[in-house]
Amino acid sequence: MQRDELVARTADGVTLRIDRLREPNRERRAVVVCLHAMMTDGRYFGARRDIGADGRGPSFAGVLARAGCDVLVADFRGHGRSTPPRAGADDWSFDDLVELDLPAIVAAAAEASRCAPGELVLIGHSLGGLVATAALGTGRIPSPRLLLLPATAVWLLGPHAPLDRRLVMLAYRGLTALFGKAPIRALRVGTADEAATYVRQLTGWARAARWTSLGGIDYLAKLATIETPVLPFVGAGDWMCRERDARGFARHLPNAAPLRVISRRAGDALDPDHFQLFTRPELRPLWDELASAITSARA
Repeated sequence: MQRDELVARTADGVTLRIDRLREPNRERRAVVVCLHAMMTDGRYFGARRDIGADGRGPSFAGVLARAGCDVLVADFRGHGRSTPPRAGADDWSFDDLVELDLPAIVAAAAEASRCAPGELVLIGHSLGGLVATAALGTGRIPSPRLLLLPATAVWLLGPHAPLDRRLVMLAYRGLTALFGKAPIRALRVGTADEAATYVRQLTGWARAARWTSLGGIDYLAKLATIETPVLPFVGAGDWMCRERDARGFARHLPNAAPLRVISRRAGDALDPDHFQLFTRPELRPLWDELASAITSARA
């Protein structure tokens, strides 16, 4: 198994880090770009972990690589090793990830793997899925071969939404205003702080029940233009993206397959939460299933 680190440079001068995992002596069957969730970075996909060294068996990235995938795991700006910028001292928006980061990541992945951007498979987990669909809907990146959307939805709550979710957004906005950033690391709820403008956007969407750019682009309406085949799935134990959230989001995508709910009821090993989808070795059968879907997808 070969591991490398790539860099992608955005149009505004930010350097993004990308981990690459592959088996160079194996026939390549797909090139996969993994995009991480909010408040964390790409490490949970496992591209930097020694495969099997901790006794848990292969990581998710390792399973894909062994299936013949060239796996590229990117960190958005301010996350993981894509620092600087740093939240608080620096600032960024969701739109920066859509308009600057993902186009740079896609270009770097295609160049390194010597393939066309349209041959890539994207896995956008949560925030990564929102960035990917917003970028596709607004034409910032070419349509990939396949898009996987694990635990992807946007909270468009409005004034009559459940109180617990409105309180979460209120607390998120208030803490960010107080500290000049979302102090995720200090609160020990994740590995990456989030920038003030990004949090204002996120909480603003929830309050207004509209998913828009700072310039007024209606991202939700743009989803109808996406022609890419989409495979959405979600864990039954995920409170951040519940089944109805993921199903409602997928309805806006013309070529989305039926939502796959990972649950004991469906024969899976557990009812995974938001991050267990990619971190629990008991879900190896799911990972094999996804690897099969990825390697059999046609351009």
